[in-house]
Amino acid sequence: MDRNCQNCDKPVEESWTLCKTCRRGYARLLHRLRVNLHRLQSVARREYRLTEPGNGGRPQGGDAPAPVDLHAVDLLDQTEQAIEQACADAGTWLGRWQWLAKRAPVILPLLCRASNAGWHMRRLTRACERIERIVDRMPRSRRIVGMCPECGREVLAAKGETLRLCKCGNPVNVTELREQSRAKAEAMHITKTPAGMSQWLRENYGYEVSRKTITDALRRGKLPGSKPVEGGYWEFSIREIVAFAMSKA
Repeated sequence: MDRNCQNCDKPVEESWTLCKTCRRGYARLLHRLRVNLHRLQSVARREYRLTEPGNGGRPQGGDAPAPVDLHAVDLLDQTEQAIEQACADAGTWLGRWQWLAKRAPVILPLLCRASNAGWHMRRLTRACERIERIVDRMPRSRRIVGMCPECGREVLAAKGETLRLCKCGNPVNVTELREQSRAKAEAMHITKTPAGMSQWLRENYGYEVSRKTITDALRRGKLPGSKPVEGGYWEFSIREIVAFAMSKA
């Protein structure tokens, strides 16, 4: 009987509930979750605190702060329960979440064979992203890495992120999606004159790159993926010309 992955709907091998790609994503998720839970625990104990600018100073009304961050404690408990339920569905027991690093190689195959593995994976991904909003407030520059294979929405990710949850609820493997998008871009070309390409870059990407700059780059071999055609037209590699425009901007 044919079976499909509960997360991405691709065919899966017998006895598995998740495909090989999603199993790798689950492994990365557990590692990321363990790191974030340790940070959240420190925030809950007020061992360190992330505050917005201007929020320093003594509390209003002279009330002493609570000995623990109650919101962080609640989120820690909710995430721990989600992990326990995922393990229960897999017929195993993790113990304390701090043991994730040690027991992940043992429980991961069981989690990926569980009857509701896809649902638990999405739930833990959402929990991980909720925690990151508390423990990591560093501004990140997120760029489009491709389109969600489930719903077609644009997926934005920052450098170093390996897993993002699309608005449709589908966990997206950022590394794999970025490689797929890069491969598609490598294969895409557009034929225009240098002046036409200058206008196309301005209208589609907002980059101001003059016709002369593009012509000089072609003559000097700085756009090796672009090939000349008849009548002053060139077949431009979209990936290459956009990267060139970004460098000039």
